[in-house]
Amino acid sequence: MAKNSSFVHLHNHTEFSMLDGMAKVDLLAEEVVRQGMPAVGMTDHGNMFGSNAFYRRMVDAGVKPIIGIEAYMAPESRFNKKRVLWGTPDQKGDDVSASGAYLHQTMLAENATGLHNLFKLSSLASYEGQLGKWPRMDAELVAEHADGIIATTGCPSGDVQTRLRLGQYDQALEAAAMWQDIYGKDNYFLELMDHGLHIERRVREDLLRIGEALDLPPLVTNDCHYVLESQAPAHEAMLCVQTGKTLLDPDRFKFDGTDFYIKSAEKMRATWDDMVPDGCDNTLWIAERVGDYGELWEEHPHDRMPIATVPEGETPTTWLRKEVHRGLEERFEGKEVPEEYLKRADYEISVIDMKGYPSYFLIVAELIKHARSVGIRVGPGRGSAAGALVAYALTITNIDPIEHGLLFERFLNPERPSAPDIDIDFDDRRRGEMLTYAAENWGEDKIAQVITFGTVKTKQAIKDAAKVNFGQPGFQMADRINAALPPAIMAKDIPLAGITDPEHERYSEATEVRSMIETDPDVAKIYETARGLEGVVRQAGVHACAVIMASVPLMDHIPMWKRPADGALITGWDYPACEAIGLLKMDFLGLRNLTVIGDAIENIQKNRGETLDLESLDTDDPNVYELLSRGDTLGVFQLDSGGMQELLKRMKPTGFNDIVASLALYRPGPMGVNAHWDYADRKNGRKPITPIHPELEEPLREILDETYGLIVYQEQIMRISQKVANYTAGEADGFRKAMGKKKPEVLAQQYEKFSQGMFDNGYTKSAVDALWGTIEPFASYAFNKSHAAGYALVSYWTAYLKANYASEYMAALLTSVGDKKDKSAIYLADCRHLGISVLPPDINESEENFLAVDKDIRYGLAAIRNVGVEVVESIMETRRTKGAFTSFSDYLDKIDLLPCNKRITESLIKGGAFDSLGHPRKGLLLVSDNAVDSVLTTKKAADKGQFDLFSSFGGSDDGGDSAANAFTIEIPDEEWEKKHKLALEREMLGLYVSGHPLDGFEEALDAQTDTSMPTILGGEMRHGDQVTIGGIISSVDRRYSKKDGSPWAIVTLEDHHGAQVEVLLFNKVYALVAPQIVEDNIILVKAHVSIRDERMSLFGDDVRVPELGPGNGAGLPLRLTLRTDQCTMDNIRKLKQVLTNNPGDSDVYLNLVNGDHSQLMVLGDHLRVERSGSLMGDLKAAMGAGVLG
Repeated sequence: MAKNSSFVHLHNHTEFSMLDGMAKVDLLAEEVVRQGMPAVGMTDHGNMFGSNAFYRRMVDAGVKPIIGIEAYMAPESRFNKKRVLWGTPDQKGDDVSASGAYLHQTMLAENATGLHNLFKLSSLASYEGQLGKWPRMDAELVAEHADGIIATTGCPSGDVQTRLRLGQYDQALEAAAMWQDIYGKDNYFLELMDHGLHIERRVREDLLRIGEALDLPPLVTNDCHYVLESQAPAHEAMLCVQTGKTLLDPDRFKFDGTDFYIKSAEKMRATWDDMVPDGCDNTLWIAERVGDYGELWEEHPHDRMPIATVPEGETPTTWLRKEVHRGLEERFEGKEVPEEYLKRADYEISVIDMKGYPSYFLIVAELIKHARSVGIRVGPGRGSAAGALVAYALTITNIDPIEHGLLFERFLNPERPSAPDIDIDFDDRRRGEMLTYAAENWGEDKIAQVITFGTVKTKQAIKDAAKVNFGQPGFQMADRINAALPPAIMAKDIPLAGITDPEHERYSEATEVRSMIETDPDVAKIYETARGLEGVVRQAGVHACAVIMASVPLMDHIPMWKRPADGALITGWDYPACEAIGLLKMDFLGLRNLTVIGDAIENIQKNRGETLDLESLDTDDPNVYELLSRGDTLGVFQLDSGGMQELLKRMKPTGFNDIVASLALYRPGPMGVNAHWDYADRKNGRKPITPIHPELEEPLREILDETYGLIVYQEQIMRISQKVANYTAGEADGFRKAMGKKKPEVLAQQYEKFSQGMFDNGYTKSAVDALWGTIEPFASYAFNKSHAAGYALVSYWTAYLKANYASEYMAALLTSVGDKKDKSAIYLADCRHLGISVLPPDINESEENFLAVDKDIRYGLAAIRNVGVEVVESIMETRRTKGAFTSFSDYLDKIDLLPCNKRITESLIKGGAFDSLGHPRKGLLLVSDNAVDSVLTTKKAADKGQFDLFSSFGGSDDGGDSAANAFTIEIPDEEWEKKHKLALEREMLGLYVSGHPLDGFEEALDAQTDTSMPTILGGEMRHGDQVTIGGIISSVDRRYSKKDGSPWAIVTLEDHHGAQVEVLLFNKVYALVAPQIVEDNIILVKAHVSIRDERMSLFGDDVRVPELGPGNGAGLPLRLTLRTDQCTMDNIRKLKQVLTNNPGDSDVYLNLVNGDHSQLMVLGDHLRVERSGSLMGDLKAAMGAGVLG
């Protein structure tokens, strides 16, 4: 072979060798082109996730891509999950990598067949050979799929070099001979490297001997982990990120030297041409041999779509037509289907057939039908699919597109090559069941979830760089640097290069962080390291909702992997890459609100015995629109933000279309031009409805009437272009798309066509320009009405439940937020606002979750700390089989072994679960340990099925008394003081429930504050807002300044609903107010709001003690509320008793309520009280929490 001056790098680790390689594909392409190399290889560690990005980038750059893998090989069988060592204990450092886990082998695809095989091998390594984090192949697997693959003896971690290091020459020769047999003589090469490492040189002589003995062609590689030599320090830092070490750690994992880059052909040949004459030339020989992989990237518009199962004699199209007509008949409940519907259905089916998607619709319909059949709640449709009548007929969606003016072409344009995209919302707890069903029905090998790549972005790069340079103190430094960055725009930070690049559009905003870099050497060091880390792939993840479905086994066409944690099958390419080769992407979304709706419906069944079918509801319930008009929409899907509440109050919705419009208008674009306020004001006559142009008033009336003359929806833009400018339906969708993109040359073309169409219809230039001037800015703001209508239905359902079944719905909401204290506090405050009492957990009444009890809500037992779901199920089963618990002794007698545990019992006591049995909490806790011990032995014996002397005790007819006597426990009549009791309750429940330390001080605090905590937590504050808040200090986190050691604090303040906010008191303020910053103190804080990176902080400016009246609130009047039906002699006697037991100086105001009427009475001086926490607790205990409303 003639000598050649070029060289091809075949052994390269891109950013997809996660946290190990950083030869980023883009830079790699640039460098290879710069050096004039004809081809380049990629051999990522153990995966082929980067193959799509690499192939497309190299083809674009005009460089031949050579796709391979540096595979992990099992030292024995891939199924053997034990580590295997080949040498003696003293040779451990030279033995099989990772203490016997894996070896390496370099493999390259010679052609498309070889690439198919590499995809299969890398996938099966993950499916079958995973050990720790390494997906491993073995010789048996490779032999089955060796066709079209070129391989080498590998790097020092390969089996041949490992055997040589261990002094096992014969076994090394045997291994090389085996692989040569498997791959074929010209397909197995002797890989040679020189990075100046002893580990390479010590076996080189023996390696060359093996090459001669077996006539292995030599192949020179450079184990490239980065592109440029200057990237070596950044790579060293990245290895520290991977291993959790710092650059100062002498024992960290690191590469010796800086030779792991794309060296020039001259450098490679200077090292090798004399020593191994053919080693460099063979890289070019392989590059010549490698064929075109193009067939793997061919577009397959239809033939890879999953195929629906249809009855014999039917095709997917004929069956779809029958199913649609049958569905329409069901929608019209046996009445004649209107001609308009039949015509539209036939038109849609003809387009679906022409584009080759009948199976797709049938499959989606089958998925939804299955979900409903097993009780999995499904959303009413989202996205543009709601525009398809076919989807409505098949119950894929629940919105009638004809009634709501939704357009099919917005979903599937007959004139453009667009695939359908139907997103399905499922109850988020049961999304996994739907994935399992799809896999079982259409083949586990044809369905997968979708990979995502977590790349290191600006802030993460700074954090990682700070940690590897400075260890633990680096965290604070990173926070300081990140705090100085300009705010993120649309969740995107300024790139690191932009901070110091005057050409970058956000350069001027980065002055603060730039001055830190220029003046502080440590910050400069972090910045430089971060620049190198930015953009590398940190880890692979799984897309929250995307699912790939196909009619072909996925592994034959793309790399796959199996998540070790749960066995989930996941694509190795992201979804755009999968879609580009004809694999179908669907979105299976878990929607929490569907879970809430399902729970609420169950609560209604339990509490009221009513069965509610939301899907059959009309959207005209007056209670719903009254609720929306009041802005009482906390917890209502998509309508619960403070800004949306303001819009609804101003709009006063009267029909479903107003909800749809609210969702479409409450977005940055329309809000930026005040379209949301215009809609509300035009609807209510505060502003006139003005036509766009007098000539257009009549023609556009039908299209714009529903939105009071405003363009709100994309569908309106499409219909306008059809009506006044003669566009076809498909052209109208193209127009909508083009207008939204705002490209000047495209707009100019569209204006020409649009204006000509209008002139042809007799409109004047002033009418054309007026309409164009209205459409052009709104095109990028206008929202997809199909999506808004689908979600508006979920909004309506949740509003319907809140308006008509408040306690059941709020119980479901509280269950859904679980242990998120902030959200729980907001919903508990809303319960109070709605007049719903939240009752403490009760051992006899509570179930697992929050439960509606008449008009109140009972805390769930599973919400108590340390009490798991299995424990609750056991207690509930005991109640069902043995009856209610009559005392603590009776409880211990009846329960199974599982709940009979000291920690669980203590948690139940502190949480107040035994209060209804008449036992004081402190008394119970004093005896609980001994009481549990006394019954534990018997229960353990019974659990093992051994003879139990007391087996008849508990729930049986005979022997009941003797059982009670055997286990009667004397409970001391002792109780903690209120404050301590509530503190323990809060520790168990996360919130105060039976009372609150602020009980009685609410009015005094409200009078001295201007902002409630739920308002702050609702996310409606603006940067720079000044607020005064008040509450009790629930925790103090004291800190010290890094600069001068001065103290400052993060204070958690809580209101009487349990809502908590953190206030930062920096050193100057803290120095003045430190004595007041003590847990359980009640304080007022004046603070200002700071919002950075969409994260809100409160900075305290002043702290003072509130005026709570004489005796800390004692002088304020006490306001009580009673319904007239509660005014029985017994209740009045109880109330009087509580008031006379708490004498003091505060007047008592009693508000008597009868329906909509109320009367305020001031009670006599002899019933004045001392306002205190114990009084409030006594009132709640005697009269219920509603008495303080």
